[in-house]
Amino acid sequence: MSDPLAALLAAGIDQVPITFLDVETTGLYPELGDRVVEIAALRCEGDLVVDALHQLINPQRRIGAGAFAVHGITDDMVRDAPHFAQIAGDVLDLLRGAVFVGHNAPFDLGFLLEELSLVGMTLPPMVALCTLRLSRRQYRLPGYSLGRVTETLGLGIAGETHRAMTDVLLTRALMTRLIDDMWARGIRTVRDYVAEQGGPISVIRSSRLDVPIEIREALADDRLLALRYRAMDGTETQRFVRPYRVVRRSGQLLLLGYCLLRNAERTFRIDRIIEIEIVDRFE
Repeated sequence: MSDPLAALLAAGIDQVPITFLDVETTGLYPELGDRVVEIAALRCEGDLVVDALHQLINPQRRIGAGAFAVHGITDDMVRDAPHFAQIAGDVLDLLRGAVFVGHNAPFDLGFLLEELSLVGMTLPPMVALCTLRLSRRQYRLPGYSLGRVTETLGLGIAGETHRAMTDVLLTRALMTRLIDDMWARGIRTVRDYVAEQGGPISVIRSSRLDVPIEIREALADDRLLALRYRAMDGTETQRFVRPYRVVRRSGQLLLLGYCLLRNAERTFRIDRIIEIEIVDRFE
């Protein structure tokens, strides 16, 4: 039986289906419960678009203030949108047998993997290419965000920036430019492009951290937390903390943040937090 991935890798980049995909999300961390709020994809064969998807998604949680500042999608806009489970099959249809292309592809793939896992599905075996990695190796530019790269290369298109379909169209334009420029250097097969970006992209689903909802919402909305915290010696203190992130170290779940009482960065073991509340100011 032939190996479809081997055949895909051996083929010319101009001879394979390519699916350009982008997601907008409630935040940056699927392991903290962030979800997809918008997805867009184009499946292309050469210059022809053969299938497409553009859909707002109800994430079943609030959209973080930081995320809203980037993409402008509000809770009201997605309230009546379908859940990801309702469009998961369509997403998989667009991906099967195609080369996946995204700008910062591990980010999009990480969220796709999480969303599919939540509904009992998984990503098909695939080859993924990242225009961010390829651009860094191909061009010397002042910045490598999708907007910065495409603007510098004169590839702008009409549409709202940081919305899924606009970013898909920009990614497609950038990949077309990359192919044109790299073809002249003898970079022709999909395998060549994988090597050029530094090797295959592999995405493993992050373990979902058992983080209190108040911490998740404070991280998403850049809010302040009031904590009643028990130290190692058993003493209890009231802390006001601006959280940075949650990590797991040596089996312990830790909250990293800036403590306003100590005017310093501090680390708190989540299992020692007795009470927690989101607050608007330090009192």
